Amino acid sequence: MEKSVYKIFTQLAQRKSVSDCLCVASLPFSNRHKIGISADRCPIFFIECSSTKPSLDVNLEFVSVNFNCKCQLFQDDENQGLTIENIYTIIQLKSDNTDFQQYFVEIVALALDTLPELPTHGQLKIEIQKLIDLFSRFNKPPRQTVQGLWAELFIIEQAKYPEYLIRAWHSSPEDKFDFNDGQDKIEVKSTAQSRRVHSFAAEQLNPNRNANLIIASMFVINTGIGKNIFDLIDSICQKVTNPVLQYRLNEIIGQTIGSDFEKISCLYYDYQQAIDTLQFYDFKNIPTIKMADIPEDVHEVHF
Repeated sequence: MEKSVYKIFTQLAQRKSVSDCLCVASLPFSNRHKIGISADRCPIFFIECSSTKPSLDVNLEFVSVNFNCKCQLFQDDENQGLTIENIYTIIQLKSDNTDFQQYFVEIVALALDTLPELPTHGQLKIEIQKLIDLFSRFNKPPRQTVQGLWAELFIIEQAKYPEYLIRAWHSSPEDKFDFNDGQDKIEVKSTAQSRRVHSFAAEQLNPNRNANLIIASMFVINTGIGKNIFDLIDSICQKVTNPVLQYRLNEIIGQTIGSDFEKISCLYYDYQQAIDTLQFYDFKNIPTIKMADIPEDVHEVHF
């Protein structure tokens, strides 16, 4: 995105409201949609669509959605103040956590960037439902450790073609492999110990016959100085400018980390050590248990 929407929000936070109007700014890709700052100093989006069909409002723990609201807004562009009256759908965050605010602002902006300039009510509802499903995850247990997610993002960040890996990145916790393009696979393993020891499910070392499976192994050590998950996201998004892929990246992160989201900005890992210890292994060179040798009534074998 040519200008960070979060940066626009932080600039708005330095302004004062004008009478009863909220201060807003246009999004970099649209003059119709606006971002503003609520009375609670939280980000709020005003979205215009081509029709105003009735819809039920949504009120989650962290996010609320109100359809078809008549709004009076104040936009100050280049010191030329303009009062705007229009009907908008409003999406608002209910958290003062700055990392959460940045994530919310960027992912909502990415979702809007994939829509037409003036979306229909149906198109807007589809994207809002995706956002509702995503933000509903934030009060549920994480599907993966922060360390494991950091390692997968590190592989994407180091890749020559990160777009390819984002497309192949797993979209559900039931996936056997971290990256799967429908034929070839990458399984990412990290350790915080002093030895390169990893745990595998039997299925992870017994792929389909004609698949190439590579194991990416690295040491990921928690440290006070290093890079956190947000640092890796920023680095990836500098290389991957496609808003659809940026949205997918952020969507999977939100779905994966769940209620641990507020922790991830505080957890830093040794970036240089991960680079120095990254190794790739052909799965055929790793000792395993053949599926044919596992009794039929024995399940979920790990070693």
